[in-house]
Amino acid sequence: MAGAAGSFGVNNYFIPSRSLEAVWWERQLFAQGRRGSLTAHERKIVKGLLNSGWRNQDVLTLISGNRPATVNPARIAEVKADDEQSAASDREVQEYIEFKRSFDNYTGLSPYTDERLVRSREAMQLAVHVYNNPSTNFRAECFAVLAIIAWTYISIEYCARNNLPIERQDGNAISLADFLKFKECPLVEGVRNNLKSIINLRNSVEHRTLGKYDREWLSLFQACCINYENFIVSQFGERLSLRRDLAFALQFSGLSLHQAQGMIEAELPQEIEAINSEVYQGLSETQMSDPDFQFSVVYTTVASSKSKANFRFISSDEAEAETVANILVKNKPSTQTHPYRANQVVELVKERTGKKFSSHDHTQAWKRLKVRPSGDAEDPSVTKQDYCFYNATFKSYSYSEAWVQKLCDFVELQD
Repeated sequence: MAGAAGSFGVNNYFIPSRSLEAVWWERQLFAQGRRGSLTAHERKIVKGLLNSGWRNQDVLTLISGNRPATVNPARIAEVKADDEQSAASDREVQEYIEFKRSFDNYTGLSPYTDERLVRSREAMQLAVHVYNNPSTNFRAECFAVLAIIAWTYISIEYCARNNLPIERQDGNAISLADFLKFKECPLVEGVRNNLKSIINLRNSVEHRTLGKYDREWLSLFQACCINYENFIVSQFGERLSLRRDLAFALQFSGLSLHQAQGMIEAELPQEIEAINSEVYQGLSETQMSDPDFQFSVVYTTVASSKSKANFRFISSDEAEAETVANILVKNKPSTQTHPYRANQVVELVKERTGKKFSSHDHTQAWKRLKVRPSGDAEDPSVTKQDYCFYNATFKSYSYSEAWVQKLCDFVELQD
């Protein structure tokens, strides 16, 4: 494939030798320095601000705000004393001020510099708002479309930051389906299956009337939201979390036992069953029960006074959980609940305790506490799920934070 702009092709995909954003950005007025010194353009802006009557400290505050590195105050004084320094035009100064004020104080994002992330977060927020809006009549289609837009933007941003293809050879941007096919895609199987099913759902329900059956895919959508939250935080930082914007939806009516029973017993119409066959095509029962694929909540009745009739969240391993009848579904072990490989566990224990701890010590620990079976076990998946998870796909074990903490507590007690 060729062309001066490109470095190489990967199947039907293409990685530009320099990102399109970088080429575009260098032509803009808003390039910021990454050191305490000022760039040539920033010096012009500083001179323009000073000529407009700005004080040194106010110029310093504006220039340093949301900049990769804050500016040394002496640099502002140098520009002020330099009679030969040219000044930016009034228009350039105003555009620069608008750029600096475009950053979100909470996330640190600007639509000028982080357009994909800004659009991605807004699309996912819209997906949730539309689905939760009681006046919306075609929720499934709207959520699927907006969620795919959100995931597409964030996937392309991930590729751009990790030197992966962001374009096809025809010049169009990669799709979410393309990203899911990359061997470098960091998403676990359950998350990929969830997104593939939502893509299938979008294709299946597009321009169809579904009536009241939008709720049929609620568990898929809930898992999609949780997966998105986990991905954006892990890859781009805690400040981009959407958690603060999420809450339980209020409603004007309760759900009676009779209504709930009717929902359970109701048969789906043939056209909805047909859509489901497309959405869940090729998935096993194990894959469909993965919490990364579908997230379910179980409700039970419990006697309670009105003053205490509210939602409570209790970890399933807490003592109180044994006496509480209304519990959010217990998490099924996965690579998200058990993220550590054996060598990572060893390093974490050494780091947190400051004491010696080897792979041999780790092996002796899981054997003694029967956390997992030995290598020749007939069924390798029989583990103590609070501590250890067996990944059948990769035929490997991973461990939970609770296991790391248990080992740390044990090591701390040793002489």
